[in-house]
Amino acid sequence: MKKKPFIIPSACAAILLIACAILGYQYAALGARYKTLETEAFHLQEDNSDLNTQLEDTSSKLEDNTSQLENSASKLEEQEKYIAGQKDFISQLSEQIDSLTNGDSSGSDNDDGDYWSYDPDNDSFPNLYAAADGEKTQNNSKYVYLTFDDGPSSLTPKVLDLLDQYNAKATFFVVQKNNEEYEEYLSEIVERGHTLALHSYSHDYNEIYRSVDAFLADYEKVYNWVKEKTGYTPSLFRFPGGSNNGSSYVGHQIIKEMERRGFVYFDWSVSSGDGSNLTTTENIIDNICTHVGTVDLPIVLMHDGSGKDATLAALPSVLQYLADEGYEFRSLDKNVEPVQFRSSSSKES
Repeated sequence: MKKKPFIIPSACAAILLIACAILGYQYAALGARYKTLETEAFHLQEDNSDLNTQLEDTSSKLEDNTSQLENSASKLEEQEKYIAGQKDFISQLSEQIDSLTNGDSSGSDNDDGDYWSYDPDNDSFPNLYAAADGEKTQNNSKYVYLTFDDGPSSLTPKVLDLLDQYNAKATFFVVQKNNEEYEEYLSEIVERGHTLALHSYSHDYNEIYRSVDAFLADYEKVYNWVKEKTGYTPSLFRFPGGSNNGSSYVGHQIIKEMERRGFVYFDWSVSSGDGSNLTTTENIIDNICTHVGTVDLPIVLMHDGSGKDATLAALPSVLQYLADEGYEFRSLDKNVEPVQFRSSSSKES
């Protein structure tokens, strides 16, 4: 009976040892589990890092592909604009060829109006006469004649500055209506050694090609404008749309009367195609540089009127190409053989 007091403590100690053993086992199990979770977390981090790298690579490739698609779309758009510009240019050339082929066939018909003849006693335009012929002579040098229609405009001084860079002389066929705010550039054209020529007052085909008198009335306005603002007497002109525009019969009568007054008209042998709003800078460069060497007398048609930014952008490349090809840039005068769409033999009709 004396041993009973020790049973309870012994039992408690045994329970405590068992509990410690269980806790120790649990701790060891938790430690192993922690290490397992730690290893899994490390692998997950590595996997996540790999995924992030792959995601970044994929995003980078996607950005590159998107950029390539945008560039391809931009190039495709530029090509479409170029093709559209060339189609319009070809259409203009086709119309011009049709006009040249068929336009003079009606030259002797009087259906377009009454016969017009000059009456010295009843001259409504007594001051509309060209300047006398100059002393300038031409030789067999390699010349190119750049011409600009429909100015002056805000682009004109920029064109003049580019021409100066190449010591290039050109001819400006000016229009008065809607361009009066830029009239200060008329004198600048003359002062920089270029030829100032007439294109019309209104550039309104329906108005100026109605009759000889309508044409003379229009040209007298722009003629007086140029003389008043510059003191220069112009002697060259260009028909709006070219000499093959308007009625064949009236056109022949206009030519005869303007020549009687001492004026010389010039069409062109190389077109930049910039008369169309579809024409791109690349169109203009290609049209000029491709065709300038195919004609004996390259008279190049361009425009410096409002909105012809593509022409201004193309001009440096055109000037550089022509300079590299050995051309000398000259302005037109009355001693240059004119390019004219209406043949001289048809003028007598």
